[in-house]
Amino acid sequence: MRGSSVARSIDAILAEVADRLEWAQVRFKEAKDSGLKVVGLYCGYIPFELVRAAGAIPVSLCGNDANAIPSAEVELPRNFCPLIKSSYGLAITDTCPYFHFADALIGETTCDGKKKVFELLGKLRPVHVMQIPYDKNVPGALERWAEEMARVAAFLTEITGIEPTPERLAAEIRYENDIRRVLQRIVRTFERRVPSLTWTQMLSVRSLTDFVVDRAPYLALIEELAEAVELADAAAADAAQSPLPRLLITGSPMSPETNKVMRLAEDSGALVVAHDACSGTKMFDRLVDEDGDPFAALTRFTLDIPCACMSPNDGRVELLRSSVAVYGVEGVIDTVWQACHTFNVESVIVQRACREELSLPFMKIETDYSSADEGQLRTRIEAFVEGMC
Repeated sequence: MRGSSVARSIDAILAEVADRLEWAQVRFKEAKDSGLKVVGLYCGYIPFELVRAAGAIPVSLCGNDANAIPSAEVELPRNFCPLIKSSYGLAITDTCPYFHFADALIGETTCDGKKKVFELLGKLRPVHVMQIPYDKNVPGALERWAEEMARVAAFLTEITGIEPTPERLAAEIRYENDIRRVLQRIVRTFERRVPSLTWTQMLSVRSLTDFVVDRAPYLALIEELAEAVELADAAAADAAQSPLPRLLITGSPMSPETNKVMRLAEDSGALVVAHDACSGTKMFDRLVDEDGDPFAALTRFTLDIPCACMSPNDGRVELLRSSVAVYGVEGVIDTVWQACHTFNVESVIVQRACREELSLPFMKIETDYSSADEGQLRTRIEAFVEGMC
């Protein structure tokens, strides 16, 4: 909490979150001007802790701008993932300030489309691609992933001239864990019948973590938000009930700019109480072990991310079960970006878990970044929400 004795409202704190998102590019320019290296990342499998331990500033480069897609479609297929097309379009047109400031890029093999696009991006920036073991339970998978962590650490040292030593990495793990703990405090509001936040608001808070140069002000800001939310929850009547159906949104990652399914669900009268994608709780519902070897701990932590690229991906259903129980979920919408084959096929597994095991209404929505289908989606989502009531 800040030094002022007057607590700010949740809305005032969220306004600052929005302001920091808008001005984040200025902070990155200042960091570049001061001589710091910026490393662009395209996935949560690449740990911020390792990048910062090597003296660089990490930033997410996953594209969320539909306007960049036509430029990408000059070279890439039209029936292709909008996230990849947007990311590539922003890069080749130099219209993303974060890509512009990036000294190097780190990719990963979470999907075939991204793998090939990283080859194209290699013409623009130094690129390192981490090779992910697709079955974490196969003997040697953890060891292979540890080798990949060592390789990317060496790549980062080449970029920055700073070695991510165990001591530096341990300190970064503690800092990132502090952020995870505060985010965990905030989302506890969604366990209540009447939360003090909406998930569209929480999505902006979560998104800001990807665009932070100096973490101290950000940590102070979300601590202030956590305290404000906890005070609001405590002040609310314990017996307060909400007639709104409680919805979980899972599937492909989204951003405040590409959250039309979440927005339409809330507009249709649903209470979104859980978002277990990598743009949601999946990236902060666990902590990195702070005891023992930090490299080993971070290796285990990242390999345990239940991404759809894993086969089998039992962790996805385990996370779903847990979220349903914790947040009192009454229905599930699985969002899949167009041409995202891993999430599209895995949706069958999620559907079976929802309908056969959890006895929950389920709907899959396959869409892209355009607004052309919003009318159709609104009709489908309104009917789904009405059926939950």
